[in-house]
Amino acid sequence: MKTLINDELEIVYPEGFHEMNETEKKEHNITDKNGSFCLSDEERHIIITVFWKNAGGLISALVKPHDAVVNMEKAVSGQMQKFGYKFDEFIVREAGDKTADGYRYDYKVDGLEMSGESFIVKNSRTFYYIHSYYRTALKEESLKVLDEIFGSLIWK
Repeated sequence: MKTLINDELEIVYPEGFHEMNETEKKEHNITDKNGSFCLSDEERHIIITVFWKNAGGLISALVKPHDAVVNMEKAVSGQMQKFGYKFDEFIVREAGDKTADGYRYDYKVDGLEMSGESFIVKNSRTFYYIHSYYRTALKEESLKVLDEIFGSLIWK
């Protein structure tokens, strides 16, 4: 399946994923501040969220995605301490024909060991925040699926 997000990002995702409805978003504490697109595969235990924010010309010219990622990690680490947040590493991922700067981390929810990845990709004046969450026990399989999805991204 594929979806066009914010009229400029096409994402292709494998069978088993579905777009989350508002009830599902609330269950997972996903809030929509500017714009969002959320996918879930309950069988694979993977959630992917895409948020975007349009920036002004000066901000978009001055802010580098890696610097924004470092600041995002600092903010998230403080908010997620109650979940046993543990930073893993900063990483770079190919996101279609763009580079996504991000980081990996681990945390616990309801006794489950979870892992996550958070990335920022800049397309013109828009910053895309792409987050994925998966069970740590399924990390190897989950990363293969995420590689496939990130490789499928088409920027317009």
